[in-house]
Amino acid sequence: MGACRRGDKAAGGFGALGVVLLVGALACGTPPAAQVQSATEAGTVAQSTLIIGRDGGRSGLLWGLSVWLFGDTFSSVPDAEGQTLHGNSFAFTSVLSADGGIALTERTDASGAPSYLLAPTDDEAAFIAEHQGNPCAEQPCGARYAAWPGAPLFDAARNRALIPYGLVWAAPGDFNFYSVGQSFAVWTDFSSLPERPVVAPGAAFPTLLFSQDEPGFGSAVAIDDDTLYAFACVQDSVTFHCLVGQVDLASVLDRSAWRYWDGAEWSSSLASARPVFDASSIVSVQFNTYLGVWTAVYSAPLSNDVKLRTAPAPVGPWSDELHLFTADRNGMGGTSYDAAPHLEFAENGGQVLYVTYSRPNGNGPFGDEFALERVALAKPSH
Repeated sequence: MGACRRGDKAAGGFGALGVVLLVGALACGTPPAAQVQSATEAGTVAQSTLIIGRDGGRSGLLWGLSVWLFGDTFSSVPDAEGQTLHGNSFAFTSVLSADGGIALTERTDASGAPSYLLAPTDDEAAFIAEHQGNPCAEQPCGARYAAWPGAPLFDAARNRALIPYGLVWAAPGDFNFYSVGQSFAVWTDFSSLPERPVVAPGAAFPTLLFSQDEPGFGSAVAIDDDTLYAFACVQDSVTFHCLVGQVDLASVLDRSAWRYWDGAEWSSSLASARPVFDASSIVSVQFNTYLGVWTAVYSAPLSNDVKLRTAPAPVGPWSDELHLFTADRNGMGGTSYDAAPHLEFAENGGQVLYVTYSRPNGNGPFGDEFALERVALAKPSH
């Protein structure tokens, strides 16, 4: 049984966008500890008619509810500032069975628009206001900061949810955005909204745990006992190399408490971190009870294929890819990028997974829906 291995050597370091430059791809030689019995589309996720389109859609079990977090959200109703675009939103359901489909409930603000999950800080809101409209007070018009959330985790010992998020600068136009940094929001009461704690007083972006020049640990997150594992999947051409860090749950917002896997052990040096597998910028890492292994599920870059890897531990060794299914884009072109499993709906400990991905629905340039795929797994035969 082979283990994952890096290419010949590391070159360079962390570039301006937190990119790791490596010579050679990360190779894995272990067969996946799973087989696909079947994969069938089970419809689409039912959402509020307020929603024109949004992406992301990763979820977690928080306070007994399935809570779904989204990135850019286009609404049919403007908020109090006249905005119909929010950088994030959320929805939820108390029905933890996907048999018959999944229907989500929206929380709205005082204007009846979909609520922010992670509201802009005062400085971010001022920046958005200065660039709003056309003409606008400050060029480029339409520029904004947006907090794009990852998968939420529930810290049961502290009765709180942790939400990884990446702060991005974005402007109108295709792929016209860049990462500013990464951090964690803290949610202590579902009836209110999460907070973005200040972790770097005096910094240009004081809520960020990791800066623009560093990998963004939050591409995937998982809890094992009282330890948080966070993955940073950073781009090298068309490949994303995934690093892993760990920290005690009680010290998530203490940068000095973080450790990084260097290929052999945990190190306090971020520069020593080495990839454990290749995936995509959006990936979900979870423990699958049925298979008895850790799994990583993601949309393969520049493809409509959804893949799975397995490993005995978060640090690996991670297996070769297993093809789960090919995303159906409704014949509208483009590629899938945000496939995500929803473990709270899994059947028989993860033998059956429900995986979603966003796709165009034909309702204008921003219209999207979430396809729901039912994937039945089997243990490999030997």
